[in-house]
Amino acid sequence: MLDINDLSSYTSEKIIDLDYAAILIKQLQSSNKKVGLCNGGFDILHPGHMKHFEMAKKICGILFVSISSDIFVSSRKGTGRPVYNEKLRAYSVAALRWVDYVVISDSEKGTDIIQRLKPDYYIKGPDYIDKTTPGINSEREVIKSVGGEMQYTVESPMSTTEIIEYIKNKIKEKTILLIIDRDGTLIENNDFLGKSENWLEELKLNEPVVSFILALQTKFRTTKIIVTNQAGVARGYFECDTVEEINNIIHKKLSTKGVNIDNWQYCPDVDSVYAELMKNKLQFKPKYIKDVTKRKPSKKMIEDSLRELGKKTEDFDDIIVLGNSHEDKELARNIGAKFIDANGKGYEELCKEFL
Repeated sequence: MLDINDLSSYTSEKIIDLDYAAILIKQLQSSNKKVGLCNGGFDILHPGHMKHFEMAKKICGILFVSISSDIFVSSRKGTGRPVYNEKLRAYSVAALRWVDYVVISDSEKGTDIIQRLKPDYYIKGPDYIDKTTPGINSEREVIKSVGGEMQYTVESPMSTTEIIEYIKNKIKEKTILLIIDRDGTLIENNDFLGKSENWLEELKLNEPVVSFILALQTKFRTTKIIVTNQAGVARGYFECDTVEEINNIIHKKLSTKGVNIDNWQYCPDVDSVYAELMKNKLQFKPKYIKDVTKRKPSKKMIEDSLRELGKKTEDFDDIIVLGNSHEDKELARNIGAKFIDANGKGYEELCKEFL
């Protein structure tokens, strides 16, 4: 069941308790008002429900709807149902103009709510007209015993269960592999974060980029990986442990904002040609000087990431590299991905690139 912690705003004067509903129905009937009652779970309110209430309202003067409580919907429909809890379902139904009053039923069977409220009409959908199950037969008997009538609407029935199955099985959600650069893209820092002892105070998320990632994962099914060159290790500015600590802290900060990174990759190495060219200006730790590295624009870090995740590039409808440097742009070219330059762009500018 979807978890909404604060339900204080989901209220309506149409939602009343059962004891008051029973008294109110008697008063309405004494004023020659015909009271109709619909009963059900009404989970994920859909056009079939709305048409049912619209037709039910034409049968009676005042329409009551009883919402089955969560425990009984769950026992009938199984794990994961209802999708919305009883208060949210009651609020949704109460918002419809055809419905006059809503109650939440704490009874397992429709017969119990009929006996308690004693409406003039107990109104079911057209799919119940020819049914002769023990349940519907009992409801027919009980509404008759309280002096009421069974009535049926004439709309074509819809099923919440069928709608859920359709969404699960028929609607294909576009899949995106989102490859994100770290320094200067995901975070604002772009000058060897970790070199200073105060690096934790310096660490700052790039909020427009974070918002863009949130927008992408809301609209599409995304796999998000970070690939970052960390030559600061080879230069002796910090150790691999520092890189990993920074990555963990960024990961936690992103998680609090609803962004979960699926895999992190970094390369601490420099290639031997570059090391030779810069030997008079920079000193590198020998163990991090390699003839062949995984540094961007190489696609090796992406290959490692996908291998760890058990995925392939062919699994995705689109691949995006989100970065701020020529290495990121070349990486995108090497893997046939779309490159989005995040350098200096706000949220709306980033959205125009893809959304």
